[in-house]
Amino acid sequence: MDKYIGVDIGGTKMLMLAKYEGETFTKKVPTGNKSTKEYLKNEIETFIKGLPFQPEGIGVAIPGLVEQNNRVLVSDVLPGINGMDSSCLKNMAHKVVFINDVKAALVKEAGAVENNTALAVVMVGTGIAAGMKQNGHFINGSKGWSGELGGIPIPTEAGIRTLDELASGAAILKTAKMDADALKQKLKEGDRSACKVVEQAGKFLGIGLATIIQLLNPEKLVIGGGTLQYEGYLESAIRQAEESAFPELWNVCTIEKAQEAQFMVALGARMFAYDS
Repeated sequence: MDKYIGVDIGGTKMLMLAKYEGETFTKKVPTGNKSTKEYLKNEIETFIKGLPFQPEGIGVAIPGLVEQNNRVLVSDVLPGINGMDSSCLKNMAHKVVFINDVKAALVKEAGAVENNTALAVVMVGTGIAAGMKQNGHFINGSKGWSGELGGIPIPTEAGIRTLDELASGAAILKTAKMDADALKQKLKEGDRSACKVVEQAGKFLGIGLATIIQLLNPEKLVIGGGTLQYEGYLESAIRQAEESAFPELWNVCTIEKAQEAQFMVALGARMFAYDS
């Protein structure tokens, strides 16, 4: 797998990762809802030019719906990459594949468990998504688009809202009316208003986690993503999930925070390209 590259395209940054002869190479560049296909392509090409080898394969993890491992159908997080095709990177490697970002995380986590483990992964970043793998197979749905957990509707006093609108990293910052660094500082200081925003968002995530547990009955549930950096968020989510799920299903499910959370999606994309 030495000459394979993993790329994790997120709502606020793109992480590129390669490993070669025992050395790890990484680079991060900013992204946003105005990021274009050309910008991302140029940044990937620049990263590759700085490597001591020519890659044989590239796995690209996408925050959205991916069609046939080679085309971005829809990305609400990065609308500028809608329609992006893997052929635009073909001059950089012999093999280029696209994969949904949470499925890439699932590939990474599945490598550490027995093949018959009912494994679910929930990623919480700018948006929220989930994936599940059992007996070596993804639970994909009819078009491979299963796992859009952030889109589930939840009743609130203000009407029906999606889980993304209530519990994602983007939703937290919008409600708190500050950036991530300022929010982390407020939480560190014990600011009651900031703590309340994060705790409430965590409760809504807990409803989403309970939904996964109720519907899919996983043996192991791994939670990752940048939003876990907010103190009290994951704890609130787990408390709510335990309150909301049937005890029988809750008791057979082990919940873990992802290891190597910063790199798990890129590593999974790299593994997916190698195995494809």
